[in-house]
Amino acid sequence: MTRADLIVLALLWSVGLIRLVRRRPSAHHRVMTFSLLAIALAATAHDPVIAQKLDSVTGDADVAALVRTLSGVAAAASVWVFATALSGPSQPRPYWRPRLYLVTAAVMVALTVLFLLTVRQPGPGTFADEQSGQPTVVLYGVLSYLAYAAGAGRGAVLFWTQARRSGRTLLRAGLFVLCAAAGFFLAYVGLRTLWLVAEPIGLRPPDWLVVGQQGDLMVGFLLLAAGCALPGIAVAGDYIADYSALNRLHHLWHTLQRAVPGFVLGRTPSRLGDHLNPFNVRMRLYRRVIEIRDAQWSLGAPVDDDPTTEAALLLMALAVAGKSAAKGTSNPRVRRTRRSGADPGDAVDREVTHLLHVAEYFASAYPPLLVPAQRLRPLEDEYGEEPFQLDGGIVGEPGVRRTGLHDGAAG
Repeated sequence: MTRADLIVLALLWSVGLIRLVRRRPSAHHRVMTFSLLAIALAATAHDPVIAQKLDSVTGDADVAALVRTLSGVAAAASVWVFATALSGPSQPRPYWRPRLYLVTAAVMVALTVLFLLTVRQPGPGTFADEQSGQPTVVLYGVLSYLAYAAGAGRGAVLFWTQARRSGRTLLRAGLFVLCAAAGFFLAYVGLRTLWLVAEPIGLRPPDWLVVGQQGDLMVGFLLLAAGCALPGIAVAGDYIADYSALNRLHHLWHTLQRAVPGFVLGRTPSRLGDHLNPFNVRMRLYRRVIEIRDAQWSLGAPVDDDPTTEAALLLMALAVAGKSAAKGTSNPRVRRTRRSGADPGDAVDREVTHLLHVAEYFASAYPPLLVPAQRLRPLEDEYGEEPFQLDGGIVGEPGVRRTGLHDGAAG
């Protein structure tokens, strides 16, 4: 086994096993993971050293050829079913395709019977090459190559179509790479077909054809592993971005939760516990945005397109709510407004981006306890009365008293 073969096998198995341990995988994720693992098994059985060891363990000549053929047919069938479920009309059970499964099972049974009927010579690799003139071997090759071509062709069309529709950079690149991998597999089928046709008519294929088909197959495997890994990198990048946003919003969310209790379902985690919890990041971020907006609505703090203005108005609403709570009255002066030009698409990402700017300006005027307190210039309220006093007992920061607004937060 060469170093290049080892790298390809390591990439295929590592990507497949990483996809296998994903929590709560979707049906699309499961079928593509199965296809990738089947291709990894076929690539492993294709290596001459592993094939020879498999022959010696089982005592059956060239059994690795049957293993890689059946694995390849299973992978091709799963890609076909995946493309049908993804591009067809929406159904409650998109992978309920009994006809496709029966056809695949029939092909695999026929390949196994043809393999057992063929008189095989000892030594790996002889079944498809030195014995290619036998009728059973020719039929075996026709069935297997038709299955490979069907799966690779359907996958190439699917990946190309999805890549042109995708707007995400890494996902788009991964789909284009998978389309290229499918093209290399189609080229491999073409080269193997030339070999299959040349042997019965007495033509010995040139040496470059042998080298070309082996190199073509290895490049296809490498592109397949890379194409499946690129969307995973995009998912990891989204996870890191969501995790960072979740913790950057903690101070704003925690302050509002202490000022307006009751909006957070369950126990409020500490900052350290919030940082160290790696689970359900996207859902927690979604809930955090809703809870911040609910607290703003309760305080009567307007939501503004300018995050600087919104942070300043939020601080004013906290101060006025604190004075109103001390007097036992409500605050009628703060209006509830709605952001203009709202777009329903990507609502969570849009709100997270906006609230991150709000949280940044909010923290500059009302920093968390870890930030040393600074003397800020007091600002008078809208009636020229006493400066706003953010009472620590109300907003939940005992022993800390902030007066006024930071120049950056005031705009």
